[in-house]
Amino acid sequence: MTPHLPPLVVRRLLPLAFLLAAGACAPSELRDDAPGRAQAFPPVYNQTFVPGGGERRTWSQIQAEQSRDSSPGTAARPRQAEEAQPRANPRDTNSGNADRPPPKRPRGSSSPPPDPAALPQPPRPIPVPPPPSSQSATDAFKRDLIRPEVDRMRTDDAMGRLDPLGQRDLMKRENDLRQWGDPLAR
Repeated sequence: MTPHLPPLVVRRLLPLAFLLAAGACAPSELRDDAPGRAQAFPPVYNQTFVPGGGERRTWSQIQAEQSRDSSPGTAARPRQAEEAQPRANPRDTNSGNADRPPPKRPRGSSSPPPDPAALPQPPRPIPVPPPPSSQSATDAFKRDLIRPEVDRMRTDDAMGRLDPLGQRDLMKRENDLRQWGDPLAR
């Protein structure tokens, strides 16, 4: 008689067994050469596909071959003339310019550029008002901070208990209160 495994054990062991089996079947070549670093694509080279050629040639090789083919006195010259013949216009054949390809058209639009005033303009930003100044709040704080001291010094001065240096300090603080906009300053 086979022992019956509880379903909880089967549910936990079955995925583990599957992962172990899949890991054993995985190719051994699959590894990360630089763990933790981003993997880059292999370098791209300038190559041209030639249908039916089966070989890879770089752009510089193709240009070198074309310059060799276009030099005078080579055997490829009649072949080029045959290829250029179907493209030539009938008026070019009369003038004897069958060897030359038609002149290249300049790139760009043939129409004049549009009027800049007719083009849609980007939306203009709405001017934002400057943030409210905190100067008035700062002045009010300074007034509130210094006013009790000025009141005490005024009382002392009225009773004659303030010496000349104290009177000078009182005058300076009253002047500060006036600068900070105190309506009760003398």
